[in-house]
Amino acid sequence: MSSELLAGDPGREADRRARRNQLTRAAKWFAALEADPYARVLRTGTGTPDAAEEAVRALGPLHRSALPDTWVTAERAVAEEVVGHPAFDAPAPAPAPGVSGGAPPPFRSAVLTLDRASAAPLAALTAFGGPLLWADDADRLEKRTATWARRLLAALGDRFDLAEHYARRLTGPVLAEQLGLPEAAHERFCRLLPDCRHALDGLLCPQSHAAARAGEAAETALAGLLAEALYRPTADALRASQIMALGVAEPTAVLVSNAVRLLLAEPGGWRRLAEDPGRAGEAVARTLRTAPPVRLESRAVRCAVTLAGTALPVGARVTLLVAAVNRDPLAAPDAPPFGLCTDLHFGLSAHLVGPIARAALRTLAETLPDLRADGDPVTRLRSPVLRAPASQPVAAGPVA
Repeated sequence: MSSELLAGDPGREADRRARRNQLTRAAKWFAALEADPYARVLRTGTGTPDAAEEAVRALGPLHRSALPDTWVTAERAVAEEVVGHPAFDAPAPAPAPGVSGGAPPPFRSAVLTLDRASAAPLAALTAFGGPLLWADDADRLEKRTATWARRLLAALGDRFDLAEHYARRLTGPVLAEQLGLPEAAHERFCRLLPDCRHALDGLLCPQSHAAARAGEAAETALAGLLAEALYRPTADALRASQIMALGVAEPTAVLVSNAVRLLLAEPGGWRRLAEDPGRAGEAVARTLRTAPPVRLESRAVRCAVTLAGTALPVGARVTLLVAAVNRDPLAAPDAPPFGLCTDLHFGLSAHLVGPIARAALRTLAETLPDLRADGDPVTRLRSPVLRAPASQPVAAGPVA
C-alpha cells in the first residue's frame, strides 16, 4: 500500500477503508474502459463529460450502469419525477443485505446525509428571516455579499486565481456573518471550509485518501466551532448550519467560476456585463443551465416503484445527469434550469447560492471591467459531481 494511504492513519480499520477507497476508484476506471458511459462520466478528469452524458441519453430514458450498480437518466421528465416522488430519498450509508445499489465510497461526508423526513423542518431554520440567518431576504444577502466582495477584491493584485482567491474566499466570511458567528470565530470558520470542498464529489466518487481524511477532520472541527459560536446551538441548529455551510460554499464558488469562464470565453461577453452589471442575474441563470455547479444528483429507492416503465426494487440507486437534463431536447423550450434539487440538503442552501453568486459576479464586473483569462482553467481531478475548478488564472489592468 502506498505511503499516502498509511500516513497519519494507523490501525486496521483505516487501512481497510483506504484499500476499499482504492478498489472503488479502480472499479469505476475499469467500467469506463468497458464503454459504460456513466462510468466515463464518473471517471472524467479535466475533460468535458458532455459526450459521455449524451451517450447515456442515447440508451433511453433510464439506463442501468452495471458496475456502479446505478440507474442513470438524462431525461428531464424522469429527473423531475425522481425529485418529486417520495419513494426516492437520500442514499443510505450502505445498502441492506440482498438488495441492489452498490456500496457508497468508504469516505463519505457525515454532514450530507439528510433525508426527506428531516429536510423540511431544518429548512425552516435556514430560511430568510429564520432563526439562523441574519438576512431577511435575498436583496439584503446580495448587498452584504457585495460589501465583502469589494473588500476582497481590493486586496488582490492584477493577477490572481479567480476560483481560489476570489470565489472560494468570498463564501467564508459571507456565511460566517449570516450565521451570526462572532468575529473571533470568522477566521477559523473560513480556514475550515476549504477542506470540506470535496464533500459533494465524495458522495459519488472516491477522493484521494489525503483529501478524504482532511475533509473528515474539517467537518468534525467545524461542528465543534459551530457548537461554541452559534447563538443558540440546538441539535437542529447545529445540523442545519453544517449542511448549509457545505451546501453553499463550494457550489457557489463553482457557479461563480463557471459564470466568469463562460463570459470570458464568449467574444465581448465580459465587456457587455461590465457595461451593464445588472445583467449578472441573467449570466448566473444561464450558467445554471449550461454549466451547473452540481452535475450529478443521486437518490435511493426507499419503497418499490416504477420509473420510466422500469420496476425498481428497494435499495436501487438512481443518478440524475443534471447538465444533460438541461439539454434534454424533449423538455419544454421555456423550462427553467433544472438546478439545485431542493428535496434534500440543497433545501437548506439553494436559496443562498443564487444571491451570493449574483452579487459576486456583479461586483467583479463593476470592479474589474477589463478582466481577462490569464491561462487555461484547470478542472479538479475526481470531481464528477461539481467539475470544480482547481485553478482559473485571470488578470486585470493593461495588457503587458
